[in-house]
Amino acid sequence: MKAMKTERIVELLKGFIEDQDGVTSIEYALLAALIFGAIVVSVSLLGSSVETLYGDVADKVSAAVS
Repeated sequence: MKAMKTERIVELLKGFIEDQDGVTSIEYALLAALIFGAIVVSVSLLGSSVETLYGDVADKVSAAVS
């Protein structure tokens, strides 16, 4: 009886490992997560310098218009 359960579990695990359904969607999800992570890191590292740059540009535009 126990051998049958073990064989059944092994068969289920083999089927799970060989099953390729949904692999593409998982790959796309991982890729999206990596891109999102890269964006978050970029914004956190460059955020203050970009803010300063836009502030300088805004000041120069305001001075030119005045």
